[in-house]
Amino acid sequence: MGTVRQYRFIYLFAALLLTTFVAPVIGDYKILRIVFDIFLSMIFFSGCFAVSRSRYVPWIAIALSVPMLASIWVGYFGGRIPRLDLIGDIFGVLYFGLIAVVILGFIFSTKHVSSDIIIASLVVYLLFGIMWGFSYQVLELLQPGSFRAPDGFFDQAGSGFMYYSFITLTTIGYGDVTPISGIAQSFSQLEGIVGQSYMAVLVARLVGLHVAEGTRE
Repeated sequence: MGTVRQYRFIYLFAALLLTTFVAPVIGDYKILRIVFDIFLSMIFFSGCFAVSRSRYVPWIAIALSVPMLASIWVGYFGGRIPRLDLIGDIFGVLYFGLIAVVILGFIFSTKHVSSDIIIASLVVYLLFGIMWGFSYQVLELLQPGSFRAPDGFFDQAGSGFMYYSFITLTTIGYGDVTPISGIAQSFSQLEGIVGQSYMAVLVARLVGLHVAEGTRE
């Protein structure tokens, strides 16, 4: 079990990468929609495992993930339920926020730079992107028309918002999706600020630890 725990961040990182890769190419392919949902479900399980060293956090994470998993898979048996989708997305935001905060605490409490820390840092960055993607989906469900995008862009639940989230997080901003409502604009600005600030602070932190280790040696 100890050996398995050593790779807890790698499992989560792999699930996050697979999900972000599949999301843009879903289109009308039902099989890819299922693959995307499988990878998304893997994130929930691997996320709970990644924070399993904490005492109470895994149980909170599991409780938060249940509504989201229900909203994902119930649709395959009884059709989409808008209210359940909204509840699932809200719990998804809370889940990814919780996991990101816990892993951030681990990153900034360590005194040594290791491959585990580097992978954990990348995991948090990807978690930010997916968390904001769910946030944008909640905004659109509560206030339709919060974003202007090409026709059918947001028809595939989740994938369009994930794309917009990561484009905003990395401050690329192609301009194909535009936040219209005030709160959508605020969330988009905040994500861009967080994305750039996180990378700047993270690099400074890792470089500082590396220099400190070299000095001690």
